[in-house]
Amino acid sequence: MAKKNSGMKTLTYQKILILILIIAIIVFQFVDFHLFENVKDTTIVTNSIIRFLGGIVFVVLLISFDHAKLFQIKNLGKSLLIILPALIISINNFPIIAFFDGRATLAEPGYRVFLFFIECLSIGFFEEIIFRGIILVLLLKKLAQTKNGVFLSIVISSAIFGLIHVLNLFDGASMGDTVLQIGYSFLVGMMWAVMFLKTGNLWLTMLLHATYNFFGQVMFYLGSVDGRYDIYTIGITTLFAVIVAGYSIILFNKLEEKPIINL
Repeated sequence: MAKKNSGMKTLTYQKILILILIIAIIVFQFVDFHLFENVKDTTIVTNSIIRFLGGIVFVVLLISFDHAKLFQIKNLGKSLLIILPALIISINNFPIIAFFDGRATLAEPGYRVFLFFIECLSIGFFEEIIFRGIILVLLLKKLAQTKNGVFLSIVISSAIFGLIHVLNLFDGASMGDTVLQIGYSFLVGMMWAVMFLKTGNLWLTMLLHATYNFFGQVMFYLGSVDGRYDIYTIGITTLFAVIVAGYSIILFNKLEEKPIINL
């Protein structure tokens, strides 16, 4: 009886917490806060708060549905080694050669780079919970009885992740850039899904997502880049992509079905 009462109290507290978080999200979404003198700073911080709050709502919901395992940190040292090639892909997303050639310059102050990194963390936190923590896991529950089912779950969840970027058209992105983003989002989504299933660490895929966005966008959002894709960048990026794609395939082939089902 005591356990039942304790469970009911926990559920009540979770409902109250979710309600408070939803109210906070609505407030930050529709109330025009002037947190900083600079509009860009206010936009970055406000968007980050909304995503973090939204992510926490889903964390609470997942825990309430007995999916607390998703947020455990397991074998951190080994897991970091496993994701290292994917982290190299994230770092290579920065226009390194253009930066050292002087074709990529940072126009904004250093503190704004830090704020942008926080925003990228919020994106990684929110989107990985949605696409790997919820959509992928739901698909695995239905299809993970076979290796082909696991593969199909990865493909479908990554396709949804890629296609959601069509919304960028409403933000003024060109059709060509949007199609390109859909394509590489699908591919990196598959890579992150494999990393998640191999390590069991959703937090690390959040890190991969955040660093990929940060290195890929910081110079464009807070500076300028002229001629990002020179012949050397294309060659290095292609080489890394092929190597890490092969590495991801090897990881997938080594996935064990039982840990996935337990996840």
